[in-house]
Amino acid sequence: MIRDERLEKITASLYSTHLPYHNFQHILDVLAAGDEILFECRKNGIDFNEPVIYHAILFHDAGYHENHETLGYDSKESYSASLAENVLIDEDYSEIHIWQVKQAIMSTQMHAKCNSTEDQVVRAADLYGLMAAYTDFREKSVALYHERQMLSAVNISWDEYKKEAYSIIKQFLKYKIDLDIGLYQGEPDNFYETAYKNLDLLMEEQAI
Repeated sequence: MIRDERLEKITASLYSTHLPYHNFQHILDVLAAGDEILFECRKNGIDFNEPVIYHAILFHDAGYHENHETLGYDSKESYSASLAENVLIDEDYSEIHIWQVKQAIMSTQMHAKCNSTEDQVVRAADLYGLMAAYTDFREKSVALYHERQMLSAVNISWDEYKKEAYSIIKQFLKYKIDLDIGLYQGEPDNFYETAYKNLDLLMEEQAI
């Protein structure tokens, strides 16, 4: 993807460096995943709007550390979409571009419907870490556990968290990614198969 260093500095200020997982490094990881997915899309003749995908990935977890409910939003994604809109208006992007970016951000919700290729790519890139090598998957899972403890008023054990995470990720995986590339269409070691293998291994972990 074509990157914009100045805009990335603006966007990075909307992420907390104190969060173990949903920090700006997560955005850089998702951008890298997006590049891999777009490479496969190009090979398969799939058209897409790259700036929409780039901007949606940049902003998709903006403000994650803030309490979206007290700010008047019903989800973290809707708050992130609003932050994206504010910045992109200031950057003089068109209404249709901003609307498409917001839609793609909302596609990262658990039960979201993806209505465009851009939505599908952003959702796929955000979930890409589920099929990482297990050591990386486990490291990110531990970071998410610590973040869960930081952001919640209720502490839970590692065993409780594993069950919670398994249930949540299964819900995400129910909504199939409709990109006509091998990773999501049944090749050996595809996204879904690898994600479930990682989840099963995580459930066997006895301690952090």
